[in-house]
Amino acid sequence: MGGVFDLDRLAAFCAGYRSVIHLPAACLADAVTRLWWKRMTDFWQLEFYLDRRDPTFAEMYRTDEALLHWWTDHADEVQAAYAAH
Repeated sequence: MGGVFDLDRLAAFCAGYRSVIHLPAACLADAVTRLWWKRMTDFWQLEFYLDRRDPTFAEMYRTDEALLHWWTDHADEVQAAYAAH
């Protein structure tokens, strides 16, 4: 699945994990926002592509960019999937 999260799988994983480890929804919401922000400001693929002239990282950048667009448009759904209990 390119450029999207499998929200059902993500929710199932988080629910299973949270059944064993106590993770408050507020902490998960903060973590999801921080991860989104990290991905929004991390351009390591472009550094490899441009600085090291490695063409393999161009496709990786496009894939990550597609995911970020989708994630931004579906932020509430992603947040809800992480908070699944």
